Parts: sequence; C-alpha cells; structure tokens
Amino acid sequence: MIGTRTQKSEKIAVEKIFAILITIFASITFVIQPLFSVPDEGTHYANAYGIFHNDTKNDNYFAAYRYPNNIDFYRDHKFAKSYTEKGDYTQDKLALNFTSTSVQYLPAAVGMLLGQWIYPSTGVILSFGRLFNLIFYALAIYFAIKKAKFGQWMMAAVALLPMSIQQAVSVSYDVFFFVTVFLTFSLVTNLVTRQDRLKWRDYLPIILVICLLFLAKQSSLVMLFYFLALPVSLVRPNFFTSAIDSIWKFFNRHRLIFLVLMALSFLLFIQYYFKNYEGLTRGLQVLFNTFFRPDIKTDLDEILVTGVIGNFGWLTHRLPEWFVILDFIFLFLILLNEKPVKLQNRFVFMSSMIFIGNILMVSLTMFSTWTIGVLKLFDIMFVSGEQGRYYTPFLICLIPLGIYLKKYITVKMSDLVMKRLFVGMLLANFAYFVILTLLFYYTDDGGSQFITQFSSWIRGLI
Repeated sequence: MIGTRTQKSEKIAVEKIFAILITIFASITFVIQPLFSVPDEGTHYANAYGIFHNDTKNDNYFAAYRYPNNIDFYRDHKFAKSYTEKGDYTQDKLALNFTSTSVQYLPAAVGMLLGQWIYPSTGVILSFGRLFNLIFYALAIYFAIKKAKFGQWMMAAVALLPMSIQQAVSVSYDVFFFVTVFLTFSLVTNLVTRQDRLKWRDYLPIILVICLLFLAKQSSLVMLFYFLALPVSLVRPNFFTSAIDSIWKFFNRHRLIFLVLMALSFLLFIQYYFKNYEGLTRGLQVLFNTFFRPDIKTDLDEILVTGVIGNFGWLTHRLPEWFVILDFIFLFLILLNEKPVKLQNRFVFMSSMIFIGNILMVSLTMFSTWTIGVLKLFDIMFVSGEQGRYYTPFLICLIPLGIYLKKYITVKMSDLVMKRLFVGMLLANFAYFVILTLLFYYTDDGGSQFITQFSSWIRGLI
C-alpha cells in the first residue's frame, strides 16, 4: 500500500511540474514568437483557414505568408500591423471542406474561426489558431503523462523541449503529430504492463489510437509495430497470436539469424524503394551520406541533430552543439532514472526499432516527395528537406531501452535531485530559446552587436 501511494504521488508530481512549466513556457512563447516565424506556418495557416471557408480566395493571397524569408518583416516590426489591419476576408463565406487530412488542423481551424469573428485581422486569426492548438497540445500531453504506466519523466521532458514548445505555439499540424505519438505510447505502456485479458471496452482507446495514427503524418504509422510486441496473453489464443509468439520465440533463440533476416529484408526494401533511382547501391549511398557524412550533408549537425532539440524559426537560429550535447546527456540521465518496470525483450527491441524506423521512413519519404519530387534534384546523393523536429516526439520510444539499460548502468538520483535537474535543465533550455528569439527578431542586427550596444547604453545612463 505504501509503495502504491508513493508511485501515485510521483506520477502526480510529474504531471504538476509539466502543467506548471507548459503554462509558463507557452505563455511567454505566445507573446514573443512573431507571426509566421515557425517553418511552413503560412502553409498551415492557409490549410486550416480553408476547412471552414469556401474556396474563393486566390492562392496568391496566402502566398505572402508561406515563405516570409524577408527578415525585415520581423526586425522592422512590420508584422505587428497584421494584428491591427483588417484582412480581406469580407468575401469569404462559411463552408465545410473537411477531409481525413483536415483532422490535423481542426483545433487550429476552430480557433481561427473564432478569431475571425472577434476581429478579422491576420494576426488575431493566427493567434487564436495558435492558442487553440496550444490548449489541445497541453491537455492531450498532460493526459498522456497522467495515464502512462512508466516513462513519465522522459515524456514530460521531450514535450517541454524548446523545439516542442515552438511547434506547440503554432498552427502547424506537428501539434497533432506530437499528440498522436504521445497518446499512442501512453496507451502502449498500459497494455504492455497489463496482467489480465482485454475486455470489450478496452478496445475503444486502441481503435481511437490506431485511427489517430492513420490521420497524422505517415511516419507515425511506424508505431503500429508496437502491437506486434504486446503480450499475447491480452487476447484469447488464435492463429495470429500463435504466429506472433512463434516469431518472437525464434527471435529469443536465434537472435543473430533474426537480425540477419531483418537486414536482408531492409536491403530488399531499399532495392524496391529506389528501383526508379538506380536501385540498392544508390539508396544505401544516399542514406549513408545523409546520416554519416557531414562534409557532404553539410546541415547534418545543425538541422538533423540540433534540430531535434532546438533549431528555431525558419532554421535561422539555433542552440549551439555543446548545449545540445548537454541536452542529450540530460535526457539519457532521465531515461536511466525512470522507475524500473519488467518489460519483455521483444518490446524493448521493437520500441528501439520504431525509433530507427521513423528516421528511415522520414528520410525515404523526403527523398521521393521533396528531394526528387519538388526540388527535382535527380542527381543528388543525400536527402534534402529533413528537419530534426520530425524525430523529436519519437525520443520517447527510447524509454524502454533506457529501462533495460538500468541492468548494466547504475545512476542513482533522489527524487529531489531528479526534480531539480529536470526543472533546471528545461528552464535553461527555454531561457536560451527566449534569448535567441528576442535577439534574432527584435534587434536590428540579430543581436550580433548586442553586448557592445548594451554596454554603450549603460555608459550613457551613467
């Protein structure tokens, strides 16, 4: 009874800390983050707006917001006029243009509709879209942490990273993507630790989560593989469960052979995927250059790695590598201090493969749809267009691996030290994010002369 109460209090503590920090971080970000300063936010703005309006607007109307690369738009504070000047929305009529992909924009779209009713300016409409997306993000992640059976600290840490906060305070469909990953993992923690057989009512959240996975970004579908690693005791024995159990028994007995078969399957898949792009050889070279050749993929560090934690704006300002390294060390320590849970090797293995699978799936999709499809770079030997934020929510898939490694790596921290490290590191991350944002957007030179200018201002006062 005492142990149960202790675990429950720890769980609530994590939720409370998350609720406090998300409120602080999001409120400040909501104020300082300029309009359309999040990648592709103009495109998301147009897509969300179109859900509840007719299609009378010329696409050129939104074109100005799709890629606002003119930095003077921010540093001259021209974007501020977007709050006060009414937009050309008078001809728009209410309509319902709803498809399966529209679900990702639904929270933002509802907020934008309300904002337009209150005051029809671009700034007000976008702000209400951001607000509703943020509320959806905060409530859903809070619920996911609350219901998770393990990994709450890591879940809260990832959800509060500066990259996560930037996306949460936007009209991007990344909010729906993040929420889907977190809710799926939370559900899976309940299933993998469950001792009794599933009842009919237990299938409802499973069906809901599966629907969310199909409605979110394609890369989220990789999380469906979790259902192949759950205990077969959850359901009545049948042909399917027997087959799954046989595969995992083979894995436990012949791991080397199993890994070889997986490698061969991967090679066959790459051959098939690159059949129109010179086949297996080029596919492997593209992937190798993308992830292991920073001299060829020159933005590997600043976008793919740093971007997981914090490459902000339109990839215009970012955390330094040394700070990102500290962040990864921090996350690793969090992993090693999650409460111990007995997990089957199959689940640990599958969760790790899902993390890697997401990276590969995103890379291949970006190569075919963006590198080749949009940019038409047919001769290029690396993937162009990837961003670290595509991988950020999948960091929680490493939680089972961290729990497994506790057998071999011992790092003991008291609850008090754990909480102080958690809060302190996240506060440091957010403070760095705020400083970079203020300097980049609200100084004439992006803050390159800030200390000199500030020093001169102080001397002038004296």
